[in-house]
Amino acid sequence: MSIVKLKPEEKLAQLIASSASLINTIDTATILGLKPNTLRVWASRGKGDLKPVMTVNGTKWRLTDIRNIVGT
Repeated sequence: MSIVKLKPEEKLAQLIASSASLINTIDTATILGLKPNTLRVWASRGKGDLKPVMTVNGTKWRLTDIRNIVGT
């Protein structure tokens, strides 16, 4: 069984369709074309174009912020 890897714009469309409001670091990095560690550094230093949301399940990122950056 092979795993189908979605393109960043396909992943974004999938998350929008799912009505998700918070996105995990790996999906956010994929959509933005960044490495997950870049987002982790942004979160720890309070820098970057996105502000993290700290949840019980770890750091998440607002889909609305991601869409604003991507322009959708």
